[in-house]
Amino acid sequence: MNARNLIVAVRGWTNTGEFLLFGRPGGDLPNSFVNALQENLTDSEVWAPELDLSMFSMRSAESLSRELFGKIDEKAAQMPQLESIIILAYSAGSLLARRVFCMAHGADPSGKLSNSATSWAHKIDRMVILAGITRGWEYSTASPAHVRFLAPVLYRITLAVGRFKRKGTDGFSNTPFIWQLKRGSPFVISTRIQYINVLQALRESGKQNNDRPFRVNGLPSTVFLLGAKDEFLSPADCTELGPRDEFAFVELPRSTHAEAIQISGSNPEAVVRSSRLVAAVSSEIESLAIESWAVPASDIDDYLDPMDIVADDSGGPESGTTVERVVIVIHGIRDNGFWTKRVAREIKSLGRRNNISVRAPTPSYGFFSMWDFVKPGGRQNAAYWFMERYADVKSHFPKARVSFVGHSNGTYIAARALELCPAVNLERVVFAGSVVRCKFNWSRFRGRVKGVLNYVGNNDGVVAFLPAVFELLRIPWLDVGGAGAFGFGNTRHHDQKLQRDTGPTKADRDAPPVDVYEYQFIRGGHGAAVSEGYWPEIAEYILLDKLPERETAERKKSVRILFRGAPFFTLLGSAIVVTLLTLPLILLFLLTTRYGATLEQSLTIAFAAAGGFFISWLTGRFLRMW
Repeated sequence: MNARNLIVAVRGWTNTGEFLLFGRPGGDLPNSFVNALQENLTDSEVWAPELDLSMFSMRSAESLSRELFGKIDEKAAQMPQLESIIILAYSAGSLLARRVFCMAHGADPSGKLSNSATSWAHKIDRMVILAGITRGWEYSTASPAHVRFLAPVLYRITLAVGRFKRKGTDGFSNTPFIWQLKRGSPFVISTRIQYINVLQALRESGKQNNDRPFRVNGLPSTVFLLGAKDEFLSPADCTELGPRDEFAFVELPRSTHAEAIQISGSNPEAVVRSSRLVAAVSSEIESLAIESWAVPASDIDDYLDPMDIVADDSGGPESGTTVERVVIVIHGIRDNGFWTKRVAREIKSLGRRNNISVRAPTPSYGFFSMWDFVKPGGRQNAAYWFMERYADVKSHFPKARVSFVGHSNGTYIAARALELCPAVNLERVVFAGSVVRCKFNWSRFRGRVKGVLNYVGNNDGVVAFLPAVFELLRIPWLDVGGAGAFGFGNTRHHDQKLQRDTGPTKADRDAPPVDVYEYQFIRGGHGAAVSEGYWPEIAEYILLDKLPERETAERKKSVRILFRGAPFFTLLGSAIVVTLLTLPLILLFLLTTRYGATLEQSLTIAFAAAGGFFISWLTGRFLRMW
């Protein structure tokens, strides 16, 4: 076929007829879908590359993206007459397709455009996202009940099957493929940041192809299509935030997630889907925008978190491209987060006085109990949540340098985000009551972090008795520590205010070192550094790189002795909690081995067990509320 236009159709996850689909269609694109498109788009070649996206796929999303990139690169080389490429991606395939788009323009996993663009990158004129999870997936009340019920089982089955599939094979992951696409996961966030950076670079390069079809202001356009009955996604889940002149959104009536690719046949719904999909592939953005079935961007904003819609002090929308600095302020556990608004206000006031255009979003991950803090996966989910907010900030304010202020668990999720995702960069960081490990190696983030200001409370027993002990015990899933009570470094107690991290990695050898400034100690406990007296100096450090002029406090000898005994008291308390949680089982065991089976003895056992269950319930309730 000598077509000058290539439509790359990227499939979604699962195969039709697979176990646990209950007879439903999968994410593979049927021949009828490809043929229906080809019949309506005779001047283009519709091509669907093969990819391993089965239900039990353990393939790395990164390796799949590279495989798809290689297939398109080879296909483009076979079409010397190729003039235009349109990438049409369905469901989970939309993230792979967007990654390939970024790779073609030279993006690396850190989000930087450090590689040369391919010979066909400038030929990509449009992305068509069909029921795509470009912002990652998550469970919601809209998710079908059987999906929520079977998901944990499916995860375990996939892991078991994956052990056999990945033996001796490159490109496989320890995490099932679909779980790598969860909302806030490193792959999703780095892909979003790559995409933001690529578009920003194309805007600034001055090399836009204004005369090419389907482009808007010389930029590749994107058309989103989503079924009105989609049970997994809302419009805000599949569209990107921020400037959207080159975006269009189209709704498919009476269509579920799986039905979105059913475009063949004479069924009225299929006919409508087909016509709108063909229009999304072949019409200009201006033409799509005036259609009665197109959805304005302002209507999609109604779905978004309030943090995503930022207004200036006069109440009008602020242009994200004019914002120079963004400071994300995050609270800790068992914290209402009201102080974050005050710190944000102090930062913005200082910015106005110094003619710095700054925004200070204060998103909240809600009440986070001690149980959420210690249970496996609790803090990781919070880190994913933070990375999602970070990507939202970058989407709204693509030119802004991002800094961070956090307290307690907020410090952990920022440090964890830096570890998980190379595309996360935080210019300056302020930690208060930190639960990050004392031996956290900041030198790994040269080029991504410029400076850190860490406040260490002289009476921070919360950190000393919990995270610091967890660090000492080296419990695998409790990767927290005592930096808020003992500071960063190999020694627990020192008077040095300034530490300069050394020992860069090869990749960042030329980057400036991370300067870690510590105030050891400040007077007070866990929340001392987020009290009102510290707000101005936090703002000055974040915006003006001005270190606080503050005298350090001493830690009393009695407190030092108490903190040395923290492991004993923490282990004792943990033993008591475990005993109370398992009290019903303990009582049943003791009573049934001591008493017989008479009616009176059975009643005694029953009453004792009921009392044990009540105490256990109260203990569990306390952990979830404390």
